[in-house]
Amino acid sequence: MIPRGSGRRVALVIVISGIVVVAATLLAYRRPTSGAGPANPATSSLTLSLPGPFNGCSVLSPRATATTSAILDLIRPSAFLTGPTNVLTGEGGAIASAELVSLHPETVVYTVNHKMRWSDGRAFSANDLIQWWRSARRLDSVNGDGYRAISTMTVNKRRTSVTALFSSDFADWNLLFRDVEQSGANHSCAIDELTTQPSLGPYLVRSATSRRIVLVANPQWTINYNRFHRVIITSSSELPNRGAKYFVQYDPVATKSVVEGLVAHPRYLGQFGNSSDLVEMTFSPHATLTSNRSIRVALSWLLDRRAILNQLFGAFTFTPSVPTSALFSQGQVDYPVPAPLPAATPTNSGIVDSSQDCRACAVTILGDAGYVRTARGWRSASGGDLHLDVAVGPTALDQRTAALVVRQWTAQGVSVTLRAAPTDAAAADMAARGVVDVAIFDRPTGTTPWVSARSWDQTPYLDSYPSGVRSALTDQLFTQAQKTFNPATASLIWLKIDHLILRDFWVRPLYTVPSMTEWSGPVANVVPSLSLSGLVDQVSNWGISLPSTTTSVRTATSPVG
Repeated sequence: MIPRGSGRRVALVIVISGIVVVAATLLAYRRPTSGAGPANPATSSLTLSLPGPFNGCSVLSPRATATTSAILDLIRPSAFLTGPTNVLTGEGGAIASAELVSLHPETVVYTVNHKMRWSDGRAFSANDLIQWWRSARRLDSVNGDGYRAISTMTVNKRRTSVTALFSSDFADWNLLFRDVEQSGANHSCAIDELTTQPSLGPYLVRSATSRRIVLVANPQWTINYNRFHRVIITSSSELPNRGAKYFVQYDPVATKSVVEGLVAHPRYLGQFGNSSDLVEMTFSPHATLTSNRSIRVALSWLLDRRAILNQLFGAFTFTPSVPTSALFSQGQVDYPVPAPLPAATPTNSGIVDSSQDCRACAVTILGDAGYVRTARGWRSASGGDLHLDVAVGPTALDQRTAALVVRQWTAQGVSVTLRAAPTDAAAADMAARGVVDVAIFDRPTGTTPWVSARSWDQTPYLDSYPSGVRSALTDQLFTQAQKTFNPATASLIWLKIDHLILRDFWVRPLYTVPSMTEWSGPVANVVPSLSLSGLVDQVSNWGISLPSTTTSVRTATSPVG
């Protein structure tokens, strides 16, 4: 994990029944010295290339992109930050600490550092936290979850802390109070809002357009005092040939062209990684065809997912594995690794291990369901085509994946009509409502399975990728997991939900999206992350490597998986 703080920062402390957990901190850079010597980040500029375009949305807005949320981490107060492995760690700074002091009723105390000031000179205060809570709890959105569970927020007499009392348990309370805005601030998504709204964090906004944002070090931020003085965030996806000595780029999809671009720039280092995005195929519970589990199983097993992965990513070093989870992405701590099972065959096609595909099993199932394979494709007993309407998310990767899925289905005698969806969440919604039979889209999994499992809860929201599936058992488990503070126990509950979803073939996970991080050799402490926020949260801890007396060779490495 790479938190922003130094050894002097106030770490997160959680106290429950005598158990104390203190967030880890990293060794801070030494205070810069005057005179000649090695390059100093406190007087240098860093160029950070992230997926664009950028906007000025609040993190609570449904229109906030992953990039927008990541950038806000550098200019807004947060109770927690995301580490490279998507583990949350205490922030320090304006929200000096967050302490869970009681489980029943759930009570959290947030300590406010009133010495910290917004860029307009106003002191950070308890009012900022209270107003943020009031705004968030009114949202008819998954972003309001947790905040709606807080019944009261009470300020102490010295106004140095705020106590949040929960009316119902919310075990993922550490997801709350992130990228808090100043009370009274506007909530427009216009990019120029970033320059007009007050900043508070390791950086301040100097200028902002949809393609370029310039940040400068906040002089009042005493943590990470030797951070890069200036950070230029650009949406350019090209690695510069020259001029950007200190440069870091995040590519959310490690395509062949990205790898070739890295190879052409020997001054840059690069590393593959698993992202927190999962591309999936989800079936509609309200469409006549896919409401039948046997048909969902057959359609799932007609696909050879390994062939799809090889066609998408197999031309270079890193190819993700066929997934085993609908809630977790590869690389997350609790990602399930199933025990070896016999290969699925037409005679034992009851096996539901999600890591297996079995085209022969699918043919048997369709035959048992009354379908007949003809020269023109599969026909029902009444002579109708086996036809699917498929919604597809808006990204190039969504569309390339859908094209490969359609190619395989068509070759196996299934006819398909594709329908474009404006967003990934809208594609999920089309399947949830029965507008289409199937949807193919990219789902963000987040730092906790609560985010992706929300799709199967009683009260889903459009921005939580609704599934349309209602199950009393799944609802019960979701509620139970939300109220379970022990991470190991909660993980077992989330895995039960995961198993139910996969067992009923509501989702056929296709792959975890492989990402790539590239950086120039002089930049130190860069750690590839499972998420964009996990990478950007490291920025104030990046530094400059000491000159090497030997020549090193740049290599792109990949994790096991």
